[in-house]
This record gives sequence, structure tokens and C-alpha cells, in this order.
Amino acid sequence: MSSPEYLRFYDDTVLRLAQRGHDVRVAVNAIREGKPVRLDGIEGERNVSVAGLIPARGDQWTDFARGVRGTMDFVRYLHPQLAPATLLRARMKRQALPWTLQWVDHVRQLPVAAVNRWMRRLEALERAVPASDAVLRFLDDQAPDLVLVSPLVEAASDQVDIVRAAQARGIRVGTLVASWDNLTNKGDLRVPTDFVAVWNDAQKREAVELHRLPGQAIAVTGAQAFDRWFDRHPSRSREAFCRDVGLSGDRPFVLFTGSSIFIARADAEMAFVRRWIEALRASDDPLIRDVNVLVRPHPYNGQAWRADDFAGLAGVAVWPRGGYDPVDETNRAGLFDSLFHSAAIVGINTSAMIEAAIVGRPVLAIQAPEFAGTQEGTLHYRHLLPENGGFLRVSSSFPDHLAQLSGVLHDPQASRAQLDQFVRSFIRPRGRDIPATAVLADAIERYGQTPRPWPARGSMWTPVLRALLRPLAWGGSLWLSPSARKQASRSRQKAAKAGTVRVEVK
Repeated sequence: MSSPEYLRFYDDTVLRLAQRGHDVRVAVNAIREGKPVRLDGIEGERNVSVAGLIPARGDQWTDFARGVRGTMDFVRYLHPQLAPATLLRARMKRQALPWTLQWVDHVRQLPVAAVNRWMRRLEALERAVPASDAVLRFLDDQAPDLVLVSPLVEAASDQVDIVRAAQARGIRVGTLVASWDNLTNKGDLRVPTDFVAVWNDAQKREAVELHRLPGQAIAVTGAQAFDRWFDRHPSRSREAFCRDVGLSGDRPFVLFTGSSIFIARADAEMAFVRRWIEALRASDDPLIRDVNVLVRPHPYNGQAWRADDFAGLAGVAVWPRGGYDPVDETNRAGLFDSLFHSAAIVGINTSAMIEAAIVGRPVLAIQAPEFAGTQEGTLHYRHLLPENGGFLRVSSSFPDHLAQLSGVLHDPQASRAQLDQFVRSFIRPRGRDIPATAVLADAIERYGQTPRPWPARGSMWTPVLRALLRPLAWGGSLWLSPSARKQASRSRQKAAKAGTVRVEVK
């Protein structure tokens, strides 16, 4: 995994494979500050060990490889389907596009054929980069039968090095798509693998159309990260929950689920929530006017939320306060209780909306101008819309939103059919009663039984192209943007600092 935060998508899969007798070793590329997730959530489990940090490349090709991969990440946003995502494109330009290629941003979009042609040329440059000696030694030490990588789509991702090293050693290597937004709002997969696990048919289309993957390599397994919400029961009664979070238990409450910092910065989200609460309190409908409100900030945005700013508002609670580890079982129970005991859920754009759909609660959103780029400006948000098979009740104004909210509070079953249809198609396409974790584990096992591939050698032209590129590789740091160089330097420093710790759990 690129970092421990991705454990929240795979902890149950790791345990399922371990329970089947497989030796599962978990490694990460970096430990990220500000995201309170560590690998100790799986420590002590039989057949699971933590292999620590994958070593940084650290050779003459490092900056060149990152520059080529970052360019691929940006060029994909010239695709007609992705060109309207201006905020995503701007983020990728800032994070990954070398300063010498910033002029490419003047190109609005290109035809699909042209984008694919440029991506094939960039792929050839990326393949000319030799496998990292440091990563090869890491793989030799671990001696895996199968390498699984996730998410592989982060800006100029160093995870490409572990894939290339596995292919060079003739080790089976697969890609796991972690979340619903991975294939549309991040970078390119860049390096194809023989096995790619996605949630549903919609993601399979995205993998084929936007990442140029062959359909036969893609397995539709469902969203295993959401299995835990299907058969779960609340950890406490509604009365006890309301008391714990600071709300009276004599009235229904609406849950506002916060978004990540990219979707909604804390200051903007807090201002929006305050306007929303004021609109509720001004409603002519007494059920809306007097409804309690529970605000649950995003776990990675909670530190920036100033909960005390809402302390004087009657019938309003912000809980939990501060950032928290979403993998921790107590925090998972808190999220489920928040969803289960609520009368409806409101948000901007967050995966908690999907979790609310599984629990069976109506979900609403207001398309505010300040969040336009991270709502309708993102492709993954569109999966939630009714016209695309989704369940989200969307309005463009507070009056319209209040009318929708009044409707679902007076008739909670009105959304049931839409919620169920979305869950069946997007979350568990193999069947609502079939856990996706088992389907994914089965698919991984089947791939692990395929013949071991031959070590990748590249084409006959690869050595020639590599020789021609070597002078550029030596000067690669000169054409990376200052921000990218600084980011890369920070990542390497963190990796070097954390790399002194190695935990083995037997």
C-alpha cells in the first residue's frame, strides 16, 4: 500500500487470506503525517506480518521516472471525459507536472485517439527506466509468490517501482482499486498488470476507457471495504448514543457527514454547515425547524474543524472532535451508530454517503457554488446521482433542499428502492448477500494459481532508448518543478526516518 491509511480498505481482506492459510506480508511506501492510521491494527494476527517500508528508489533515474509518471498523470486530464474536471487537473498540474511542461496546460483537451497516442509514447519512456536495485533487493528478501499493489494512481506514484521490480523478477503482480474515486480523480495506472480488481462494471469501463487496460485482466469483485456495514448492529441504544454525543433523545437528528480536505476545506465546510443550520432553524416545517443536528467531520479533516464554534447552537453537536483513526473498531462503531440512529444524512461529497446507503438512510446534498469543482466537477460524484443509477437527492438551493429533507423525514421509506438498487449494482454486483471480501479473496487465489510469468525484458529497442535517455536522467532534478522536488525530498526524508523500524508479527 502507498501508506497505512489504505489499510481501512483491506484489513478484512488481509485477515481473510491469512485465515485461509496464506502468509500475508504488508508493506507501505511512506508513513504520512496528519493521518492517524498505523499498521498495528493487524498486528498479532496469525499468518500476518508487517514488512515495513519499501525502500525509496534513490538512484540516478528517480527524478526522471517521477517526471515521466507525473506527465502521464496530467496528460490523462486532456481526455474528453476528464477535461471538465478543472480542479482535479489543477491539482495534478501542481503535484506532478514538471515545470518545463507546464505549457501543456494551455491545451484544453484532445481527442481520445490523440490522448492514447501520447500516453503510449510516455509509456515507452517509462518502460525504459530500469527496475530499481533497492526495490529488487527488497523483493528478493521477501520472496513473494504474488505482489498486490494499491492504489497505484497517486501523483507520480513510486509504487510503479514495486510493479516494475516484480515484473522484472517474474513475480505475479496485481492492482487493487481501493476506492470509488481512484480511477477518475487521481493519476494514471501507467503500468498494466495481469490482474486488476475493481468494484463494479462502472469501474471496469473506467479502467478500459480511461486507463487503457484490457478487459480480460479486470475482475469485478465488489466493494470489500463496505462489507462491515451490512450485517452490523449498533453498539448502543439511540438514547445512549444521543446522550454520548450531546444531543437530546426526544427528537430525530440529521447527520452531516464531513468531506476530505480536498473536497471541502474545513473553513469553507464550517461556514456552509452554519448556513445550513440557520436555514433549518428558519423553516416553516416544525419537524425541520426543531430537528437535532449531528456534525461528524471527516477523520482526516477533523483536526482543522473548530467544534467550539458550534457550541452555542441549540440542538447541534459536533462529534467526534479532532482527527481519528477510521480503522479503529471503536471509531467504526461510532460511525455506524451515527448512521443507524440518524433520520437522514446530508453531505457534500464523501464515501460516508455510500455507507449511509448501505444502512438504508436517505441521503441528500446541496450543490453549493463553492464546492462545484469537487461535486459535479468530479466523475465519481456522478455515480451517486439518480440518472446514473444512484440515490442522492440533490438540490441547488436551501429552500429546495428543505423541501426534500421534509419529504424524507415524513416518509423515510421513499428512498428505499433507489438505495437498494445502488447497493446491488455499485457495492455488491455479485449479489447483495454475497460479501465482496470473499469474492476478492477468491479472485486473488485464482490469480495466484496462474503460471508464473517470464521475467519482463522489454522490447529490442528498450536498451537503445534507455541509453539515449540516460543523460536526461542524470539531469532529471533540473526539470522537476520546485514544489515537486520539495515534495519528493520530504517523502524520501520520511521514508528514511521511518525505515529504521521493522516490525515482524508471527
